Amino acid sequence: MDRKADHLPKSEIPTVVDPIKQQAAQVPREFGRMPLSVFDSGGWTRLGLVSDTHLCCREERLDALHAQYDLFEQEGITTVFHAGNPVDGYIQRINGASVFETTPDGQAQYFVDNYPQRKGIVTNFITGDDHESWFAPGFNFGAYLDMVAKSQGRTDLNYIGHVEADVELRCGEFKQIMKIQHPGGGSAYARSYKGQKMVESFQGGEKPAILVQGHYHVSGYSFDRNVHIIGMPGFQDQTIFGRKKHLRFEIGGVILELKMSPVTGAITRLRPEFTMYFDRGFYKAFLKSDSRLLKGHVVINT
Repeated sequence: MDRKADHLPKSEIPTVVDPIKQQAAQVPREFGRMPLSVFDSGGWTRLGLVSDTHLCCREERLDALHAQYDLFEQEGITTVFHAGNPVDGYIQRINGASVFETTPDGQAQYFVDNYPQRKGIVTNFITGDDHESWFAPGFNFGAYLDMVAKSQGRTDLNYIGHVEADVELRCGEFKQIMKIQHPGGGSAYARSYKGQKMVESFQGGEKPAILVQGHYHVSGYSFDRNVHIIGMPGFQDQTIFGRKKHLRFEIGGVILELKMSPVTGAITRLRPEFTMYFDRGFYKAFLKSDSRLLKGHVVINT
């Protein structure tokens, strides 16, 4: 500092100007205000989501699955997406002691006979490369199941793809993609990890706006790289194989509500509502019958 300035009157002391502040002062302060219509316009779209029903095995949760469809019907849901593993498939060493039928014909018929059917509701399903793909290499079980269903009047069941299917969401001239996916591999320690890594693997330009993942039987929601990731629970109690692999099995479905802006085309609001169910024993008092096969159980009086 110039010591001569110490003897000058305050009014005569030279002012030191910060060049950064001086430059910033030249920037117009016109921040504006974002119109509400940019991020909250258009109506709500409501969809149902289910996954991993694994029908035709003793761990199936038809009680909870039918309850979920009752809820869809009550809430006015007309479109449901199923993220894979509609039936349990068959491999003797994995589920041979659990399934009611061991053939593609038997499991397809069981599915058509028992899967929930509600007036006005269409279920669009995919298949995974596990379970229903165990029957025979290269056999398109999804297309076969679709054929069996429609031949018996089940026009509410609609096969849309193997492993994954892209659902186009349209709003005026804009479109976004909701990917329904049944990936592979085992569960991770953190329930959000698999979805996050999947989103990280998407190439630029191919990211969906919404990713719905089945396979892992655990619920979850996260937001990464501008993708809404919905991890789906299933409708199957924990199996012996699952316990051996230390896998969690959560039971539940989702009502998905979203808004897509007609101004920008972006998904601006989204809320997944998870309906989670307890183990079957919790609902014993409300079940009219329980026809499940009994597990091995021995009592010794001492």
